[in-house]
Amino acid sequence: MEVAQKENVLFITDKGYVDYKLPGGVQICTEEFIRYLNNAGFNIIIIKVSPDITLLKRIKLKLGIETYELYDSKIYISEIVNAIVKNQVKFVLFNQLNIAHWATLIRAKISIPLKCIGLSHGNESGDYLYEITKQDKVPTLIETWRIGKLIAKEKILFSTTLDAVVTISEHESYIDQWLGADKILFLPRILEPKFIKWEPEKNVIGFVGTLDHYPNYQGIELLANQLHVKAFNGILKLIGGPKSVGEKLARKYSFISYLGHLSNEELFHEVAKWSIFVNPIFWYARGSSTKASQIINWGIPILSTKAGIRGYHLSNTNFLTKQNKPEHLAALVIKKLGSTSELNTLKKISEGNASTFEITKWSAELKAFLEEL
Repeated sequence: MEVAQKENVLFITDKGYVDYKLPGGVQICTEEFIRYLNNAGFNIIIIKVSPDITLLKRIKLKLGIETYELYDSKIYISEIVNAIVKNQVKFVLFNQLNIAHWATLIRAKISIPLKCIGLSHGNESGDYLYEITKQDKVPTLIETWRIGKLIAKEKILFSTTLDAVVTISEHESYIDQWLGADKILFLPRILEPKFIKWEPEKNVIGFVGTLDHYPNYQGIELLANQLHVKAFNGILKLIGGPKSVGEKLARKYSFISYLGHLSNEELFHEVAKWSIFVNPIFWYARGSSTKASQIINWGIPILSTKAGIRGYHLSNTNFLTKQNKPEHLAALVIKKLGSTSELNTLKKISEGNASTFEITKWSAELKAFLEEL
């Protein structure tokens, strides 16, 4: 019996998103996009690109006026066009929006019909918006200019350049729609049971993430302030970097223990001792909180805000605060820590969410979405 040949798709990505030692959020999401495409039955041809940081671009970065300009298409355009023609590619997938504007240049050199899809890890404007809405400062003229420039570029990208966009969070889908995107598919973070032996130490909670990312840093501070007010008598362990930020938080709050960067094996053994993984995110920032998926897959109890669990499709959300406020999260942490049965219930919620996720369903949606373009 003849096996049907898989359809080729071209996957253009930053080299660092597929070649790495320790994965961060963008690497995890890239790996999941590839898994979804494989499960949907596509043959993936990967072209790796790298930023071309000229002196002018360095100056723009330093001044905070760079807008989707870090990559130079001229270096890769011949390789891309040759791959499309040679492999009879119909779908070109741009992994992250900062290279998606290449679609116009590619189409100009290709005579065959082509569908260009942005695989969004979050708009640049979405990641920058909270920077100009900090409560302790007034946006500068440059910051105001940049957010406007980003939105103007994204409007063109979504309304005329791309045929479709795939997002990693549902709330971003609405933003892209406002900016002119017509065809949008939300793909949630992949969940699958990889349960570990949970041996929690009393009153130990923890967080894993990039500590100088504003939503993370402010979230930890706001939660820590409320835990202090409520006379928290446990330990809040922090994993991630930079080291200077982790040490600063540990000096400021006596109950914070900073563990630095850990290998995957070290993280595995450390998290197994936490009573609760806390996710104190109080802003709807770009992308999704990818570390939460690993914690859910391990079957570790989680308490999170709704903003902290963006990008997920869950069967049970009874681990979320009812309000997106630090005082509510702190109160919930202390309440749950005081009850073994409540902690076990949280663990069962994580296990249930990991066990009920259906990757085949979402892969089928991706296949249908692309074929209908």
